[in-house]
Amino acid sequence: MDFQLVYPIGLEQELKAGRAVLIDIRDRADFRKDHWPGAVNYSYDEIEKGHVRLPKNRKLVLYCEHGGGSMQLARSLGRQGYQVATVVGGYEAMKKLK
Repeated sequence: MDFQLVYPIGLEQELKAGRAVLIDIRDRADFRKDHWPGAVNYSYDEIEKGHVRLPKNRKLVLYCEHGGGSMQLARSLGRQGYQVATVVGGYEAMKKLK
């Protein structure tokens, strides 16, 4: 596997442990409505098309609405040499911890 899985319950620990960047890959409208504190927003399409320069020296932790899109993107970025993880269950699972 070219990426890691992070469960919502361990998200905060994961972020603190490795100076990770939390990236919300949903569209801007969804991000504006609600997002995890400290997350930055780069949509799936922006990242996939190469419109965003992502750091290779930090771990990237991705999330989407339910987890499928971020898993797909994490797999792709992992193959490109990024240190990447995806949040299992996406933002829907994360909201239950708020």
